[in-house]
Amino acid sequence: MRASAICLVVTAAMTAGCLRATAFKCASDGDCGAGGVCEPIGYCSVANASCQGTGRSYGESAGQNLSNTCVPGSEPGPDAGVDAPTDGTMSVGCPSPYAPIGSSAHRYKKLTNVSWDQAKTMCELTSAAAYLAVPDDATELASLATIATTPFWVGIDDQATPGMFVTLKGVAFPPTSPLWAPGEPNTTGGQDCVEATSATQLATDKCGTRHDAVCECEP
Repeated sequence: MRASAICLVVTAAMTAGCLRATAFKCASDGDCGAGGVCEPIGYCSVANASCQGTGRSYGESAGQNLSNTCVPGSEPGPDAGVDAPTDGTMSVGCPSPYAPIGSSAHRYKKLTNVSWDQAKTMCELTSAAAYLAVPDDATELASLATIATTPFWVGIDDQATPGMFVTLKGVAFPPTSPLWAPGEPNTTGGQDCVEATSATQLATDKCGTRHDAVCECEP
């Protein structure tokens, strides 16, 4: 085979590899190849010794928000990892282990070691009624702090319009809110996502930083 023909074959193979789907939903472990596991949220994972707890991370087929991130471990009560139907369909209502905290009628659970965007995606995957938790007031923020280690992510950011913070419920979160810590919100250096720094205060941080997070579900 001439050198030019060889180059064409190699180029075609490389191009085909680049065009793979960005995300693949699995239905069983058999869909994930040797050693792969179809996780409850419908994406494949592989062994990863650096991931504490589960020892597994999502594969490249899980899409850009989840690929190569550690699979959260399950813990008792409302702070367990991500759950969803094994067939990859969106759950209705608040599946286990979502649980109530405080006086709120909503249900909650914890994620660990995730970026803000990963937390948002993972919460939404658990149920059509779930989202990255939004503290509506000081009481709810204090309740969230009982199940997650501060700092932890909450569902507020200004990525759509810099300087204009909005909750994942689509409601503006004003800079005059008493929940902001002194000097916040501070968007210096690309701090566009919001975290709870204590049981009483919120602050901004870079969205790629890894923290705990709390998912909220409306039954």
